[in-house]
Amino acid sequence: MISNIQEHHSEEEIETIRLQNEVRQWKLELDFVAQEIEFYLDIFNSSLIKRTKVNRVDSEYLFDQFQDLREINHNILKTCQKFLPRLDEMNECDDIQCDHAFINAHIVLRKKIEKHLKEVRNIKYSAFCFLKDGIEKFLD
Repeated sequence: MISNIQEHHSEEEIETIRLQNEVRQWKLELDFVAQEIEFYLDIFNSSLIKRTKVNRVDSEYLFDQFQDLREINHNILKTCQKFLPRLDEMNECDDIQCDHAFINAHIVLRKKIEKHLKEVRNIKYSAFCFLKDGIEKFLD
C-alpha cells in the first residue's frame, strides 16, 4: 500500500493512492469521534448530571442519541477498514466499468460519512448547550 505519489505512478495508481489516503483520513476522524462519543456517554452517565438541575428526560434522550451514534460510528469505521484494502484491487481493473464501480462505492461511503459527521456535530451541539445550561443553573 503506497501513501505517497511518485513520478513513475500511472494515473490509475495516483487515483487509488488518493482514494486510500482519503479513507485513511476518514478512519482517523471516525476513531476520534468514537473517543468523543465515549466521553459524552461517560458524562451523561455520571453523577455530575445527577447533581445538576437538568431535565432528566433530555439527559436520557441525549444519552440514547450518543449510544446510537456509537453503533453507527462503529459500523461506518468497519466499512472503512474493509474498503481500504479493496482499493488495491482497483489497479487490477481492465475496463472503465470496474474503475467506476470502485469510485462509485467510494462516493457512497463518502456521503454516508459526511451525513454521519453532520449528525455527530448536531448532537454534540445539543449536548454542549444542554451541559452549558445545566452548569449555569448549578452555579446560580
